[in-house]
Amino acid sequence: MARHHEVADEIRARILDGRYRPGQPLPHSELLAIEFDVSTGTINTATQALKAEQLIRRTVREGMIVQPPAAAVDLILHGPHGHGPLPWAACCERSGAEGKMITGKVSTGPATSDVAELLGLDDGDEVVTRARHATIGDETVRLDEAIYPLAYVRGTSLAKRGQVPGGVYQALTDAGLEPRTIVRRVIANRHATDEEAKALHIVKRSLVLTYDQVIADREGTRIELLRFVANPARVRFVDEQVPL
Repeated sequence: MARHHEVADEIRARILDGRYRPGQPLPHSELLAIEFDVSTGTINTATQALKAEQLIRRTVREGMIVQPPAAAVDLILHGPHGHGPLPWAACCERSGAEGKMITGKVSTGPATSDVAELLGLDDGDEVVTRARHATIGDETVRLDEAIYPLAYVRGTSLAKRGQVPGGVYQALTDAGLEPRTIVRRVIANRHATDEEAKALHIVKRSLVLTYDQVIADREGTRIELLRFVANPARVRFVDEQVPL
């Protein structure tokens, strides 16, 4: 194991067991370098990792400050309707937090190659992308995209900006595309893009949780691709009460 990983592991353990308490500054990097018998560069690399985990933050006057643990909301992946996650506001309420889902722009354009493959389209076929973001309090913690083949939703409320009356799944059903099956669900992680890091207020190149879900109708036609990017310190992906 690289030395900076060992140092980060030890500092992390001290934060989690309370030896370094929330609101208090970490010892100066030079003191930590002496204690761990490493260079200050190694200490800086270790603390960068802890910043990315949101265990510490840097202030101009006091240096690295231990952060109080942030409350995480459980995003229930299998809602009562059976097709997708429980509504965000309900998830926040269950977790004792205040949160909301904010609808962003709705755009139309050619599908990228990966979107086309997931939705069973030809490269360049047009799709409608509905962007949203989820908040806890005033903090954005999740970025969402819901993507639909334009040929299926043209002229419906799904292709227009604003809330979808009756909800997305009712709108799909009304369009003759009743959601029936989750044909693909992938949960993974990766480094945030600069744009995602800025939107989620996390350190650049931090790890984020990702979620892709493809839904098909009764005929097996793929009608929706859901994509989430979440701050792992504030959102957990959870399945519960799913029939075997």
